[in-house]
Amino acid sequence: MRRQITRNKSKAKAGRQAVTLYVCRSCVWSEAEREQDGKRQGEFLLAAIKQILLRTPLLKNIGLRAVHCLSGCKSPCNVAFRSAGKFGLRFSHLTPDNAGDVLAFLGAYNDSDAGDVPEAEIPQSMRGNLTARTPPPPIRSK
Repeated sequence: MRRQITRNKSKAKAGRQAVTLYVCRSCVWSEAEREQDGKRQGEFLLAAIKQILLRTPLLKNIGLRAVHCLSGCKSPCNVAFRSAGKFGLRFSHLTPDNAGDVLAFLGAYNDSDAGDVPEAEIPQSMRGNLTARTPPPPIRSK
């Protein structure tokens, strides 16, 4: 199951808040093997995601951001999904092979109203790897 998230193949709902996919660049392969070819696993995952995005660009309201830590160090490799008004989600135990599934989930997260994605829409490789779920910040009145 691959959800399309490209500009021309997916219909973004009107008024949908911006969504950001965060990829931890500093995640290691393991404590014994922190780097391969001078790069950490997070860098390889980020590169794999960018390779896919060369063929299928993101929607206007979706962004990709590389960060130096998502505080999932004991369970590398980590990505997080965040949008105003939605639960923030962090997935761990990922590899560069999961890049396509991360982007498929990004589409499901973007389409969700509150960040709660049904289990059936979570790619198999990511099921059971949700390691953090944070509530959206309260809406403040002016």
